[in-house]
Amino acid sequence: MGEASVNDHRSELGTIIRAYCSSCGGDRNCEVRGHHRQAGGDDEGYHSWHTDWYILTCRGCDHVFAQSVSTDSEDYELGYDSRGDEMIEYNERIETWPARSKRDIPDWFSHQIVETDIKNANALNASLRELYGALDADLMVLASIAIRTSFDIAAELLGVDPALSFPEKMESLVNKGHIVEADKASIEILIDAGSASAHRGWRPSLADVDALTTALEDFIHASMVFPAKKRVKAAKMAEIKGRVPKRQRRKKAEVAADHSTTAETDGAAAEPLSEHGS
Repeated sequence: MGEASVNDHRSELGTIIRAYCSSCGGDRNCEVRGHHRQAGGDDEGYHSWHTDWYILTCRGCDHVFAQSVSTDSEDYELGYDSRGDEMIEYNERIETWPARSKRDIPDWFSHQIVETDIKNANALNASLRELYGALDADLMVLASIAIRTSFDIAAELLGVDPALSFPEKMESLVNKGHIVEADKASIEILIDAGSASAHRGWRPSLADVDALTTALEDFIHASMVFPAKKRVKAAKMAEIKGRVPKRQRRKKAEVAADHSTTAETDGAAAEPLSEHGS
């Protein structure tokens, strides 16, 4: 089985290929900034493979990432062309770094920082980054544990004593208004799942982790992100209120004079009607 590195990268430089950009979140035209091919096979020529390595720049957002495209002569599909002749189509295995996201990151974490006015949230930001990184790398056990860890960090940021037992933490969060009774069941499952992964060898599926992540995101948004947005909105409305000119109150004498003028005008308008009636 031989292997060779083919240094024909200069022919690829500057060309445009379609590739998935994790920053844009879709397939984009990307410029090839670097290219290297590895190829190999057996001496008899029955089996061969090759891998193209690329350094790419997205032409939409300038995101720089790496991609490999691999084929193997043993991995193919049989089909037919337009003339009915049998044809072989080799399957491509495409991988990108950073890895393609398994789940869309919420808008309030798009810059890798939770959009909240709560101070000292660095530990939560780091835990969430590890959560999404574990998801992208198919590390479901670590993702499940990271969900539990992120919840514990968020609860402490919300003023819950970390020394409390889990039921006591839940009670504290309910009393502080950070969660409602209807959401307690989801949080309890989230916590138990993290403990099962850490201590009982449970490996959740991607669908399991996806549902648990949704529960965590809903909790963080409801308790930390949305209240912060409401406070920003209230402060802005208060600032606008301070700049709006106040309604000027009229003096009592002016109001009385207006009433007197109105009465005289009404009386004058009524006199011709009286004469006509007589």
